[in-house]
Amino acid sequence: MSTSYIAIIGFLMMFVIIYLLLKQKVSTMFAFSVIPIIGAILVGMSPTALGNALEKGLGMTTPVALIMLFSLPYFMMMADTGLFNEIVRKILRHVTITPPVLTSLTILVAMIVGLDVSITSIYIIAIPLLLPFYKKLKMSPMLLMFFTTLGVINTFDVPWSSRMLRAASLVPEVKGGTISLFSRMFPTQVVFTILLFVIAIVIGLRIQHQNKKSGEAVTDDSNDQDAAESIHDDPELARPKLFWINVLFTIFLVFCLVAFPTVPSYYVFAFGLVVAFAYNYPNIKMQNKLLKKYAKSLMPVMPTILLSGVVVGVMQYSGMMKAMVNVLLNVIPSSLGPWVYIIIALLSTPLMFLFTNDTWYYVLLPIVISIMKAYNVPGEIVVVTLFMNMGAMLTPIAQPQIYIGTNMTGDAITVPEFIKKCMLPIWGLSIAWTLIGLALGAFR
Repeated sequence: MSTSYIAIIGFLMMFVIIYLLLKQKVSTMFAFSVIPIIGAILVGMSPTALGNALEKGLGMTTPVALIMLFSLPYFMMMADTGLFNEIVRKILRHVTITPPVLTSLTILVAMIVGLDVSITSIYIIAIPLLLPFYKKLKMSPMLLMFFTTLGVINTFDVPWSSRMLRAASLVPEVKGGTISLFSRMFPTQVVFTILLFVIAIVIGLRIQHQNKKSGEAVTDDSNDQDAAESIHDDPELARPKLFWINVLFTIFLVFCLVAFPTVPSYYVFAFGLVVAFAYNYPNIKMQNKLLKKYAKSLMPVMPTILLSGVVVGVMQYSGMMKAMVNVLLNVIPSSLGPWVYIIIALLSTPLMFLFTNDTWYYVLLPIVISIMKAYNVPGEIVVVTLFMNMGAMLTPIAQPQIYIGTNMTGDAITVPEFIKKCMLPIWGLSIAWTLIGLALGAFR
């Protein structure tokens, strides 16, 4: 078969997967496990070749799926023990709420709650908790939604997040997986986090000045003890007496991930899960009950991550990927070739209105990675540059949880209003992220 025919099948397969997922015609698991097989048949792969491609593709994603199998339940269990809630309570007990404090606190609370990598829980906890303060200080709920969303974005790259696991599955040759990717992004993350808090403080100070000018300044001398105590834990699952043990043990696990890269990350989390279960919930029946509860969060994300290996395996070992890249290299002007991944990064926010998270990572990125190899840009560089797809937090197609966020404001704002108001600021921050990474050398 000709190279052009194989490339056409590859592009059609990519288009069909994106179309079906955007239109929600089929599940992601169906799209990833069935459509590539049809593509493989159309390009004439033999059963033996197809079997080898599937084995190699699934082999790339199995370690990543195993990380999720153990890491997600671990952090969900820590949330059940009250670990994250207690951290937020300790902060609230020691601060006096003013506009600049509140805007900064919104990002911080979202980041802390987001350590369990659940966008849903961030919106459900942070917005109802902080909304009364926004109303009290005459601040728009839109700002609450905006800064909470920035907190969500700033937790995208924790090593156990589904995004990082997806990203790591694209570069299986990189030792350390998610830890390696996180380490490469960390300097950029530090500068970007500082930028977020600077923006929050500046906006908060401006609102405080406006309130004073209009005579609407509000003070609060109570250090907001009531707010701290309004955060309730599950009485059956909370383990307040083990708070510091859980903090130290979690720090120990993170240290092991960084200090011992040769130890599989999924084993570190497996070890952490079983040990933390043993001292937090020694009753076996309770452990089984919680595992069943956490299993619901593993579906369908974990199988999706695993089955993404089918797409990668078929595209790579059928010759589709190579043929598609050759076609694109002939179309892209040679002067722009080395900068393709940077251009896509700068346009990533509006582009996310055309993609889901899965199609961004498993359809677009593999093609860009292959294109950039022709210009000697390592796959790891492409992945970290295109990783922070912030536009996902503006479209319900990629992130339906934003409906939850807007609803938590008491219908004070709608999703279309949120998109309209926050599109340009978030796009600007996405560009800033890319430029910071380039300046620090992380994306070059």
